[in-house]
Amino acid sequence: MFAALLVTISLCDCEDGEREKREDVYFPRLGNYADLYLRGTYDVLHMIKTRELGKIGQAAKIATQQKLAGGRIVSGIGTPHIMYAGACAADMPGNPNIAPDPKNQYQGYTGEPALGEGDFLIVANPSKHVKRAHDNGCFVLGIGFPMTTNRYSPSNFNDHPDYFIEDMSDIFIYTWGPKEDGLVTPSLTPHLKILPTSPMTVVAYWLITAQIAHNLAYQNTSGTYEAAETYIDTLMARLEEFHARYIDDINRAGEIIAWRVLDGGRIRPWSGRDEFWIEANGTAGGLMGVYPLYTSPDLPYAQIELPDEGEDQLTSRDIVILATADSTPVREIAMARKVRETGAWMLGIYPFKREDGISTQPLQELCDMSLDNLSGDIYGVLDIPGYPDKIIPTVTMMNNFAFWAVVGAYVQAMERHGITPYYWMSFHVPGGKAYDDSIRAFFLERGY
Repeated sequence: MFAALLVTISLCDCEDGEREKREDVYFPRLGNYADLYLRGTYDVLHMIKTRELGKIGQAAKIATQQKLAGGRIVSGIGTPHIMYAGACAADMPGNPNIAPDPKNQYQGYTGEPALGEGDFLIVANPSKHVKRAHDNGCFVLGIGFPMTTNRYSPSNFNDHPDYFIEDMSDIFIYTWGPKEDGLVTPSLTPHLKILPTSPMTVVAYWLITAQIAHNLAYQNTSGTYEAAETYIDTLMARLEEFHARYIDDINRAGEIIAWRVLDGGRIRPWSGRDEFWIEANGTAGGLMGVYPLYTSPDLPYAQIELPDEGEDQLTSRDIVILATADSTPVREIAMARKVRETGAWMLGIYPFKREDGISTQPLQELCDMSLDNLSGDIYGVLDIPGYPDKIIPTVTMMNNFAFWAVVGAYVQAMERHGITPYYWMSFHVPGGKAYDDSIRAFFLERGY
């Protein structure tokens, strides 16, 4: 994935004292949090590609057969945060809407609609509703993120210690995040992991729906996973390019954010869609110290208003991390203009080039620093017959990969100052909730 560096190393010849030169290959020294997060994320994607695509192909084959025979395909993944915030809901641009995953459905499949023989259900958590559907003959495809009770969950290390999702699944797709969810161990708080893998659940959903959409379009029940593979290859290539191009900028941003937080500023993630904020706020392995950027939702884009007093007021010391996710950047540009008026420091995450030719130059001019999410597709990356536009997006994933990398850089910058931010430990880790409860008061007092 990462380009090795060629360096010239001087070697001593002990016999004649002469020095000769040769070229050697090495990788950059490990230890940078943003670097570790991006590498770890790529590794998880590689594991999913290597271990899960064949199973996805088989599951999509069965889903296609069920659908062609008149059955229903339903998704009820629910948690983690990015899912119930609407990352795969029906209004997400590029969703083929074969089985949109409902927004605000925290607990996953609720038992509605009632499913049975000939139907196909995508879930992530075990429940009486899933068991009933499975017992009634519904084909259940399980997805395993770290909190899911599955074969890789240590005893008493999960949300459902009494029963396993695999017992209710016909095929199970693992998303290969570490059991603690986070990818990086901070130096000053080595008892927990930070920078979560929860976005991988969205990856799994897109892989599955991409392949089903392909199969239905071509009436293909061969078990192929070519559409899923094309999607994950595209996502991995974009992540690789993003890492290579922006790791230095990310680390500079982390230092700027740290200085501003220490000066009383607040980190405020914002996007035109809810899932960016919800994933940033309250996710295990994430920061306690992020704050909302409230707007007036009933006003037209051009009339966005920010609070001008009270704790929610945006100040010149604050940090706004603004990510575009809608099909057009109109709302984001309007928000950026309002932020610029306050003097807050702003980091933009958006595509520098869009396939429709719409310019994001206004955002670049408004932001203090910008990162290209390399997702200028309007709706997605796969061209599948039957859809007027391409489907299956990477934008949600790339936005979140960028955000968590920046958080990693900020955390490491804070540690260089001898200070550790407060983080959320997952409730499914033994003692996780007690840990969060015990430090919450300290966070509220300090604010980060």
